[in-house]
Amino acid sequence: MASVLVTGGTGTLGRAVVPLLLDAGHRVRVMSRRSRPAVPERATAVQADVRTGTGVERAVADCDVVVHAATSPRRRVKQTEVDGTRHVAAAARAVGAHLVYVSIVGVDVHRFFYYRAKYAAEHVVAGSGAAWSVLRATQFHDFLDGLLGGPVFFRTPHLRFQPVHVQDVARRLVEVVAGEPQGLLRPFGGPEVLTVDELVAARREVLGAAPRLVPVPAVGFAGDFDAGRQLAPDDRCGTTTWREWLAARAPITG
Repeated sequence: MASVLVTGGTGTLGRAVVPLLLDAGHRVRVMSRRSRPAVPERATAVQADVRTGTGVERAVADCDVVVHAATSPRRRVKQTEVDGTRHVAAAARAVGAHLVYVSIVGVDVHRFFYYRAKYAAEHVVAGSGAAWSVLRATQFHDFLDGLLGGPVFFRTPHLRFQPVHVQDVARRLVEVVAGEPQGLLRPFGGPEVLTVDELVAARREVLGAAPRLVPVPAVGFAGDFDAGRQLAPDDRCGTTTWREWLAARAPITG
């Protein structure tokens, strides 16, 4: 079994993958910027900041695999995705660790600033000299639910998403950790491609709440989303549907 560091180990993906790695028998370190993050009892917490590089070398020391899941889609994106990945990749190379980077389907063809940063980070990984694998996934259910949780959602005419359960992606990452470095892996998409109307209708039916949809033109990066460049319709690897995920988080009544 391997010694595995998970950056962003207290985030949405990190919280899913850490217990699975432990169950598979790996020794797991959970890296966080917080000094005392809540981690599973069998895991070890380490403090480091990918943006500045502070503590990263110490966190990576003696690890066989580094799952780089730290991300920040809204704040200090370039510092987190590009500079942070550079710090993690250099540390992984120094100890000969397999670097597994978690990316997003469509980053190579999309103009959205967050996707462009993720694509730049992929280039950092590939050029780092470390042994590496990159897994691109479609949008997590949690992320889409957050987008649709407000009163209004702006949609282009043909906007679609391919939601995937974070647990499905976490299970795939455990397989990658156990294997040899493979470079760019097959995309990991959710089991269904849904229009925004279908996503909202299901949310309204299951949870009783959904945003008002406001039409906007398909220009700039919104046009890339409208064209479906974030989709992987030929790679429907996940098993949990949007409606099933919503039903699992719906409050119990009666």
